[in-house]
Amino acid sequence: MAIDTTTPRSRRALLAAAAGGLAALAAAALGRPLPARGDDLDPVTVGGSFTGISTTAFSNTTNSNAVLTATSTTGTGVIGYSSSSAGVAGFSGWSYGVWGTSDSAPGVRGSSTSSSGVWGTSDSSYGVHGYSNATDQPATVGQSYGSSTGVLGCSGAASIPAAPAKTGVYGYAVQDGTSRGVTGQTTAGRGVNGVATSGRGVSGYASTGVGVYAACATGTAFQASGPVRFSTAGTATVASGSRSSAAVPAGVDLTGGSKVLVTLLGHPGGTTALQRVALNTTADTFTVHLTANAAADTKFAWFVIS
Repeated sequence: MAIDTTTPRSRRALLAAAAGGLAALAAAALGRPLPARGDDLDPVTVGGSFTGISTTAFSNTTNSNAVLTATSTTGTGVIGYSSSSAGVAGFSGWSYGVWGTSDSAPGVRGSSTSSSGVWGTSDSSYGVHGYSNATDQPATVGQSYGSSTGVLGCSGAASIPAAPAKTGVYGYAVQDGTSRGVTGQTTAGRGVNGVATSGRGVSGYASTGVGVYAACATGTAFQASGPVRFSTAGTATVASGSRSSAAVPAGVDLTGGSKVLVTLLGHPGGTTALQRVALNTTADTFTVHLTANAAADTKFAWFVIS
């Protein structure tokens, strides 16, 4: 008589096998592939889903052919995902770690809902480098759809400064008195070029320092082509029969070192001429005095220089 050597299965094992069979039947009915538990060194099959605890590696040490190619007609060729680290990482000993190319769309695109879409870092070279052979297109573009700043560059700041609204390029530096938010340099052209249709081509402002500073070693520090307007300049009049003008607001704070240039634009009559300019540093006004009473209304131009 034959002896049955099969090990009897427990009631728990029978229930588990039955549950697994029902799950497989349901998955097949829905047309979905079954996930597979792959142990190390198990073969990887097309259409399968596998898990493992060791790295799966492919290498080609013979020629320059690609080790692995993934192609999709309308979808994504390769997807990398990680819940806590990099989804895709590329490394190279002498060339690009990751290379992206496209005939009609961006070669590389990064997107994030709450952080940087693309992050570039380097210990000894460029963090991000944009290059273009096009004669009418920029190598790098920064565009803001939310009416914020298109490109922001900062130096010396502990954290990235707030981006000002409606700004194409914003430069920020805080190291010391020689820090420069934006620097433009050229050997023969314009270091910085500002163009405006109806606003200001270049605007400078300082709360306590110098709004615009021009310096030159051997050439001309400041040159203007066209009309020039100063808020500290204007015209006023010495009335007929008067020897002095009314108090004229200077438009700026006057000090003992302030200088007021005055030119008579009319003839006060006889030998009467300009005598002096008196400053009122308390009221920030000045008064023009003649050598005698004016025989007619006499207009004059003035310019205050600190």
